[in-house]
Amino acid sequence: MAQFQVKLRKRNITEDELINDLRRCATELAKNSLTSIEYATKGNFGVNTFLRRFKSWNLALEKAGLNAPNRQNVSEIELFENIANVWVSLGHQPYGRELDKSLGLSEFSVGTYENRFGSWNKALMAFQEFINSGISPSIKTSFSNVSISNTKRTPRKVNWRLRAQVLIRDNCICQMCGASPSKNPNVQLHADHIKPWSRGGETVIENLRTLCLKCNIGKSDLHEGD
Repeated sequence: MAQFQVKLRKRNITEDELINDLRRCATELAKNSLTSIEYATKGNFGVNTFLRRFKSWNLALEKAGLNAPNRQNVSEIELFENIANVWVSLGHQPYGRELDKSLGLSEFSVGTYENRFGSWNKALMAFQEFINSGISPSIKTSFSNVSISNTKRTPRKVNWRLRAQVLIRDNCICQMCGASPSKNPNVQLHADHIKPWSRGGETVIENLRTLCLKCNIGKSDLHEGD
């Protein structure tokens, strides 16, 4: 019989570990480039870990010796995820000028959004609709016949859309200590289960709150966290 083993959360991830995992995923997918969404399906680390360490997804790819994805075929979901990442990094709703690539926060320039949606304001409105509904305005019909079963538990992992909902709802402020990236750019925020998933808590917005990394670790030291 296999012996019981605890699973410890990986901390202090090195740059080499991140780079090697990017290369591994690219090899498995037989590609010389990766979008953040492609990495999220196979990667061992969160996309936000790369954004905090390398400032942008493209810079992480460059460090790994990979090519930037074809910017001519950027999906709306990628554009929305980028807005969410910039929003959380800043701790507030981003202005168009804050998407300047030289700032290292955004994968895409404001011009990309203007070309796709007509203006930055229209892009924000489309992002709002997507975050609230979970479905891009241009692909709603693809999901019209999908039925959702309520018999299974929600997954433990908080997807990026739900994470964005929680952090934006909480104004990107830690609900325990009040820390925010708008006050300190080194603050890392997490969507935390109020009632732990392991104890029956579901991964739904009502059971999630924003915690900074420090408070989330402290919570985990007291009892099992998520």
